[in-house]
Amino acid sequence: MWCELDLPHANFWLVSLREYDLITHGTIKGKDAEFDARRVLNQELGIIIQFAIHDPKNMPDFTKAAATKPEPKSDASHGVEKLRACLIGMHSQG
Repeated sequence: MWCELDLPHANFWLVSLREYDLITHGTIKGKDAEFDARRVLNQELGIIIQFAIHDPKNMPDFTKAAATKPEPKSDASHGVEKLRACLIGMHSQG
């Protein structure tokens, strides 16, 4: 798991078990959120295809949904780095 996070091997021994647990669980939650987003996207694509094949005259207007842009989520690696920086700061204060 450490290598999947693109973290150097030398830094592994500088991390406590609690920090390692937080980093790995944060990564797992990020991947789960990405999986859920892909699942929703595939479901919406299936609905579009269903209308396009079976009932193209009653195709819903998806341009209204495209007009409202959701807030972009931060990159998963950025979140891990923020967590790591926070944990290092807490460790140096203790």
